[in-house]
Amino acid sequence: MPSPGRDRGDGIYANGEIVTYTVNITNVGPFACEVRDVNLTFTFPGPDGTPDPSTTIPIVTGATYVSGTPRTLVATLRHKLALNPGVTRTQARVNITHGWLQDLAGAFDPITDQRFVSTNVAAPTITIDKKGSIESGVAPQNVTYTYDVTTTASIPIPLKNVGVKDDLCSSPTYASGDDGDGQLEQGEVFRFTCTTLHQAPGTYTNTAYACALSVFDDREVCSPPDTWTVVLTPPPGNPPASPPPAGPPAETAVKPANATQAPCTLSTPKGLTVRAGEVTTIKATVRQVDAGTSVKITLPGGKTVSAKTNSKGVALLKVKPTKTGTARITVAECSEVQRLTVRAARKTQAKRVPRVTG
Repeated sequence: MPSPGRDRGDGIYANGEIVTYTVNITNVGPFACEVRDVNLTFTFPGPDGTPDPSTTIPIVTGATYVSGTPRTLVATLRHKLALNPGVTRTQARVNITHGWLQDLAGAFDPITDQRFVSTNVAAPTITIDKKGSIESGVAPQNVTYTYDVTTTASIPIPLKNVGVKDDLCSSPTYASGDDGDGQLEQGEVFRFTCTTLHQAPGTYTNTAYACALSVFDDREVCSPPDTWTVVLTPPPGNPPASPPPAGPPAETAVKPANATQAPCTLSTPKGLTVRAGEVTTIKATVRQVDAGTSVKITLPGGKTVSAKTNSKGVALLKVKPTKTGTARITVAECSEVQRLTVRAARKTQAKRVPRVTG
């Protein structure tokens, strides 16, 4: 009976990778009978991971396999996986679409059969570990940040065009780690560095993330964000700031409406999950701003969605991302930036076709 195989023992591949299938015929056993006029077809997995009838090809036509036929290779087929996002398993199928089995009485009975071969699909991953040269000090300070970028996929999926972005250090540059092929591979650590001057006293928390492309299908993959905080104090012995000039008498002084307002803050619900291909309503709460203030989210790929705050400072952003990555929520009046990770679309499990024997 036919038995498809593959060229890698773990059976795990990446989208865009080429899978080699082999089909063998054997007709042995204590009760093996002659089989005539055998037609075999092979069906490759489609974008959803299940056998796609439009890809069916003939591999054997009108063959006869007598009793005692040993394991014989009849086809070697190569197929490049082209899967929808989120597919984690594929199936190919080989069919006996026609054949005649000689029974013990010498008569020939029709026979059909099919076999399946499955592969698991792994997605590329990337992580970033960010550190600063200091955690505290006296202003002003030059701070050098280092970013170690690795890939942690369950199978080796090389990544290309690796880059790092940092919201407070504008130009992280590659420093070391590549073996010369320009690809981030398992076991390698790409190091990037960036130096910036923090001039004034204060607390500086900056966020960085790394992104790259899979070498198999050019799909972008980004790391979860990583942060580092530096706290700077005023230099010792600084004279106190000069008092502000005297204003008009208290009874006639006019104070701007925002003079006593604290800096505005921006927050989103904890544990919120946003997935590519799904509609999600994100509740953004902004404090110390006027009603009608515009809140904007920038999705992976650059698309933006905006909404106005109500009297309680709440804006509802209805989004349907098309890509995975990091989304940014901003308010023009605020320095705070909220980041959300857009996860891959929900995984779908293809139904396994029942095994047919003959």
